Amino acid sequence: MRLIVDLYKTNDLYSGLGQFSLNFARELIRFCPDSINPVFLIPRGFSFQKDPEAEWVHTAFWQRIIPGLSPKAGIWHSLHQFPSHLPHPQSKFILTVHDLNFLTEKTPAKATIYLRKLQKNIDRADAVTVISDYTSQLLKEHIDIGNKPLLTIHDGVRLEPGQYGERPSWLPHKPFFFSLSVFKEKKNLHTLIPMMEHFPGHMLVMGGNNQTSYGDKVREMIRDSGVSENIILPGVLDENEKYWLFKNCIAFLFPSLAEGFGLPVIEAMLAGKQVFLSRMTSLPEVGGTLAFYWDSFDECEMAAVVRSGLEQMERDPGARSSAIIRYASGFNWENCIRKFLDLYQTFMV
Repeated sequence: MRLIVDLYKTNDLYSGLGQFSLNFARELIRFCPDSINPVFLIPRGFSFQKDPEAEWVHTAFWQRIIPGLSPKAGIWHSLHQFPSHLPHPQSKFILTVHDLNFLTEKTPAKATIYLRKLQKNIDRADAVTVISDYTSQLLKEHIDIGNKPLLTIHDGVRLEPGQYGERPSWLPHKPFFFSLSVFKEKKNLHTLIPMMEHFPGHMLVMGGNNQTSYGDKVREMIRDSGVSENIILPGVLDENEKYWLFKNCIAFLFPSLAEGFGLPVIEAMLAGKQVFLSRMTSLPEVGGTLAFYWDSFDECEMAAVVRSGLEQMERDPGARSSAIIRYASGFNWENCIRKFLDLYQTFMV
């Protein structure tokens, strides 16, 4: 059976969705049975090695907007709720929904437009998957799913070992906290700046693309704070830098207000690190009972939560770290892909 998977979100590899899409392709090829022939729709400029065991396809613009001209397949799987392509009418259509962040990020008028578009996509789908129970709940509150299957399949996560074990030249020899995300308002990163005044002996590394309007706001706040020398914005990190920072930070901080899942949280936990999270959206589902949560973004209360968590980690760091790694290891790619393969099989009977 021919399976088409839309990988067009790999055009932004420094986003969670871009990373998910790229790794989904790699892992699907790894676990795919001979009965399925995977075909990947990729954007022009896709720079990664194309495994010869799969078909890699660029499509013309007119194929993206006229379903009848799209490639045919037994199953068409879009890895995003707003696909770059419309599936061929003769293909079974599986739609993966990551989040409904537009409900809070957009104006009410624009959010209504997005809801209508999402409803149309789900009406066309033969099955819908979501990456968290939180997203499933939100989807059912705002969209008519009908009687079609709705399955939660958590993201697969893997922390790739870095090749180099050296401390980045830009990072002073002090203990440091680590945070990683695209700089958007919903990430709530600015709340970490006043909190750092309670940790004068520590650094904070805020990794990720900060060339945004929110990044400008964060930089201004850092300049005006009393801890500007203790906060570093290195920008986009390569895999070696990211791995080293996860492995060597004293804790991972993630105060985000809106997540469909939260990939960096599990990456940090795979490194055995204590994580401190917002209690918003999907994060309690992902962090589980081994994370610590902020119920307030008051700087004093945030600092108190971090101190409490670090003290608990210091009581028995080996046992605590091992427990965190065991928990995070459940969010692996084999579990994720095998659940999708089971779903594909239901349309092959």
